[in-house]
This record gives sequence, C-alpha cells and structure tokens, in this order.
Amino acid sequence: MSGTMLVAVDGSPEGYNALIWVLEHIKEEGRACALYVISPAKYAAIEGAAGYEGISTLHELREKMVQEEKEQVINRIKELAHDRNVDVEIIVRTGDPRSEILQTAEEVGADLIAVGSTGKGLGARILLGSVSTYIMTHAKVTTVVVR
Repeated sequence: MSGTMLVAVDGSPEGYNALIWVLEHIKEEGRACALYVISPAKYAAIEGAAGYEGISTLHELREKMVQEEKEQVINRIKELAHDRNVDVEIIVRTGDPRSEILQTAEEVGADLIAVGSTGKGLGARILLGSVSTYIMTHAKVTTVVVR
C-alpha cells in the first residue's frame, strides 16, 4: 500500500505482529509510522504509593521502568524495520492509547491504522476496554487488526 500507514506498537507480541504486517505491506513510496504510547495507567500502582516513605524512590523506579520499556520497544521497532529494509518513523506519546492513536493518525495523515489484538474475551473487553475495538469503531480511516 502506498500512502501513510500508522501502526500502534505497545511492546506485546500482537503489537509487533501489527508492525510486521505494515512493514510487509508498505510500498516503496509509502510512509510507515510506528507509534508507541506510554500509558500512565500502566504504572498507577507505583504512583499510588504517594505519601508513603520513600516516594522519591518509587517515582524514580517508575521513571526507570518507563524509560527501559520505551528503549526496548524502540529498539525492537528499529530491528524489525531494518530486517525488512523499510524506513519507519517512530513516534512516542504519553496518554490514553485510544485517543493518542486517533490523534496521531490525524496529525500524520494516516491512510490506514494497524493495531494488534490480544484476543481478550468479552468479559475482559467490557472491564478493561479494548484499544483495537475502540480504534475500529472511531477511526476515520481503514483499520487493520492483526493477531
């Protein structure tokens, strides 16, 4: 596909599968953008310890965890793109993945959004929400869900 393809990568195997799908389907004249969203909710338990002794240590621990995960994801994106000889633009944002994916898609002029799906059951989707389901129902462009 030519045009701009945005893929959301969260560090999960399914997210990397979505990236691989984009890298294998992008045409030479196309633009591949990989978005990694740091979700504050993922680290809420650490931040929830505010007010307890050692809070600066907990904050430092959270920051270290975020930075390490970010570096791992970015390095894996680069590795997968290099293996397929595809240039990929890496974008890092912080916030709710659902809104960040849609906002980034609009900003980069995406013609397609690719996301991974973990295949959660109905109960988990109801309780936790599904990023892929949200993107499929709210995106203004074609969406591909990869397992």
